[in-house]
Amino acid sequence: MVSLITKHRPEDAAHITLRLRFEKRGSLAYISHLDLFRTMTKALHRAAVPLYYSEGFSPHPKLVFATPLSLGQESVCEYLDVRLSEDVDPAATMAALNATLPAGLSVTAAGYPALKLTAIARSVFEITLVTAGADAALAERCVALLRARPLTVFKRSKAGDRDIDISGSILDVRGDYRDGAITLTVTLAAENSAFLNPEYLVTVLRRDAGVLSTDPKSERCRIVRRMLTDADGNPFTEEM
Repeated sequence: MVSLITKHRPEDAAHITLRLRFEKRGSLAYISHLDLFRTMTKALHRAAVPLYYSEGFSPHPKLVFATPLSLGQESVCEYLDVRLSEDVDPAATMAALNATLPAGLSVTAAGYPALKLTAIARSVFEITLVTAGADAALAERCVALLRARPLTVFKRSKAGDRDIDISGSILDVRGDYRDGAITLTVTLAAENSAFLNPEYLVTVLRRDAGVLSTDPKSERCRIVRRMLTDADGNPFTEEM
């Protein structure tokens, strides 16, 4: 276990940065990253957090999110760095923020950075599939498909539309069938050079396993980020 947050701020820090760990759950999964930025900024204002503002004609607060989620995905381990103009009490700030945030957003830890956000190298997601024909055999097939090498999907990007091999960014896949659903736990690369959105895995399973292809009213997919780790797979925690 390694820590992304510490209790004490380094005395030689160039500026004051407060790191927040927060959850994004339920219907809040469907707000965009820009809306999340605005919501967090308003909550910081309402909690009277002394934000640092950039200089120039358009001053703005300094907020940096780690590995932002795609629309529709939930998480229990999001991180946000907020630059401050003066020191604050992390515990009191966390309580003040939670009193202003909407249901679905909650701060679970606050403190000072122990490591840079670039130390995050992997994301662990839980993908739950409620689909027609779900059983243990289909769960095993889904795992086998995601472990295939190569694993090609069609991707649209600013650089052009093309087929890409995503297998190098899939670091681990486990799965089973329980309570009428297929549950997959996947570890994906989170570094900028190899970042992989778990939606591509769902695309593969729709195409090659036929999941989520019958009745959209009864079938559903839920994606939750459960953990962030370093390059060696050590999960991040908080020493508060």
